[in-house]
Amino acid sequence: MSRLQSLWYKIEGETLYRYNRLVSGTVRWEFDGQENVEQAKASGRPLLWAYWHEHVTTFTMYGDRFQNAENFCTIMVGDVRQAILGRLGTRLGASMFAIDMQGNPMASGRTLLRVIQAMKKGKMSMIAPDGPDGPAHQPKGGVAFLARKAETAVIPVATYATPAYHINRWDNHEVAIPFGRIKMFFGPPIMPNKKDNNDDALLAQITAELNKVHQKAKSYQNAPK
Repeated sequence: MSRLQSLWYKIEGETLYRYNRLVSGTVRWEFDGQENVEQAKASGRPLLWAYWHEHVTTFTMYGDRFQNAENFCTIMVGDVRQAILGRLGTRLGASMFAIDMQGNPMASGRTLLRVIQAMKKGKMSMIAPDGPDGPAHQPKGGVAFLARKAETAVIPVATYATPAYHINRWDNHEVAIPFGRIKMFFGPPIMPNKKDNNDDALLAQITAELNKVHQKAKSYQNAPK
């Protein structure tokens, strides 16, 4: 990467950071299922916030505004997007961990272990199981592995922002607009058993709960106002 490219990516990351802070500080926030968040926190387990990839930008705003971004250790894609997302995350105060999905599996495993260790020491994390490149709502197995190994409380999340711009790509990505409204939807927490190695069953459970909370947000979006 050239110095000019590096500078440009930093500018993009800084722009995202400033936009994040602008929106999160000016929108009206509403919550559905807050009791599920409190139940997850009361469990004493590290929190793993899970959502479909279209909600990642809106959730990042929520996490920064209400959960203190400094409490997060976050996995990001280890390709060229790393420079942009890394700048955004570190400016918010989060600990960022890059994993190259196409790179050395041993190196990726060591990075994931660092995330698990950070969570066991009290950090929380966030993950889009269908990321970073889709297909939409088709999860990879990493979320189940991380949830079980770190003994987390998985909180299913969906968001609804109005007004919002939706990027025309695989995830119909939601971008909230300043001075609008954001409603957060939280599903019942999932408490994996570390001794149960059936990650397929856990992944199916997480997927089902993500679809439920996502559908709840969509139903709210389509309801007469």
